[in-house]
Amino acid sequence: MHFRSLWLGITCFRALACNVELGACDESEALNLLQRSAVKRESAVRSQVAQCNESLPTQVFMDVDDTYVSSGGHWPAGCEGLYGKGVVFPGMTQFVLELSRGPNEASKVLQPAVMSARPDGIDFLRIKEDSYEDAAMNGRPSSSDPANWDQLNADMELLISPGLRSYHYQAGGISEILNGSANGVPFGLDTSGSKYGAISDFVDVAKMGTTKYHGFEDFFEGKVKDADEACVVFIGDDGQGDCHPAAENMRKYVKKSRNELGLKVAFIHNLSCSQKPACDHKDEDGEAPVFLFKTYLDAARTASQHGYISAAAVERVKKEVQSFYAVYCSQEGHTKAPETLSSEACLGLKTSLSKDGDEIPTKPSLQLRVADRFKAFCSQCCKGTFASGASSFKFESRRFRCHNMYHTTSWWRSLGHSEASTEACTAHCAESAN
Repeated sequence: MHFRSLWLGITCFRALACNVELGACDESEALNLLQRSAVKRESAVRSQVAQCNESLPTQVFMDVDDTYVSSGGHWPAGCEGLYGKGVVFPGMTQFVLELSRGPNEASKVLQPAVMSARPDGIDFLRIKEDSYEDAAMNGRPSSSDPANWDQLNADMELLISPGLRSYHYQAGGISEILNGSANGVPFGLDTSGSKYGAISDFVDVAKMGTTKYHGFEDFFEGKVKDADEACVVFIGDDGQGDCHPAAENMRKYVKKSRNELGLKVAFIHNLSCSQKPACDHKDEDGEAPVFLFKTYLDAARTASQHGYISAAAVERVKKEVQSFYAVYCSQEGHTKAPETLSSEACLGLKTSLSKDGDEIPTKPSLQLRVADRFKAFCSQCCKGTFASGASSFKFESRRFRCHNMYHTTSWWRSLGHSEASTEACTAHCAESAN
């Protein structure tokens, strides 16, 4: 009893020394006071930590499923099915490019890389060079022309300034940028610098998120030259651990060699899944911000408002989304390509595009191969008679899937994919006739 009383007295004294108001000091209250005091001390220390220096090179890491490309709602990849499986979200790649450049639109940037819980040991789950995901990030039309690359929105033109050069972080790229190196390669995805998880990660979403945090931590504490001279931006979704615990832990990480956060900002894709982990953050001093978004145009607006990208960058992202919408969605917000996205997804894009008071586009301003294919489909496959403003159409019985119009060989038809519905033909061709 003597030692317990002595401990209680010391505890109360320590609490008093920390300017904590005390009434009657019993054991439980003393413990609570100490805990609150510890939180105050930690908060005071953390408030002295600086945000990541915006002038430093930015390394963008991004999740894959439901962030970079749609999971199509297929477990265990993801949970949202508004877009077809594998479709690259409109505006996503341009947004990544703009984050890499920053508000001053740097001409030398670090190449973005994947940070995924996909098992590292399963080769076909890795994002490889010459894959459609890689093609989407370099903004150059595919050379091999797979039949479904248009359907997956992988051939969207990126708006890249001619003099832009990019560098691999794991090959000394941070140092090269800081030293003004004239080397570098065209902008694209850093496939060799991407980080993956393990099969055991799919046990629960918390493990998936922890794996991504460890990949983030390894960037600063591994063998990356001058890692503390860079900032990380993370893009994920709130379906499987990217918010909690991944971004929540990233936002508190302090670089070892300087009193500065490692994370500049995290953007979390707010999914429409019915069951998913909660994603709510309290803004605290000494922690990096986390923002939720519905579309990548919304994300770009938020990024510009907080100084992460320029106002001109938002317009470039908008141009990408407008062009995508003009090809794949009707003026009313209905899908013209259900194999690519749903009408619900079209309505979401329309809502975002309408926020600036702009008219909803009817024709893409960028050169999209899929737009040319849809025109060819209307003239070659639907074979109706069209008049300006016509509301009715005549179609022949033989119709093909719209995104596959140049791949209507006998082997494809033999698989039972030789016909599209009258509604599909009408949806694709009605606006083209005007």
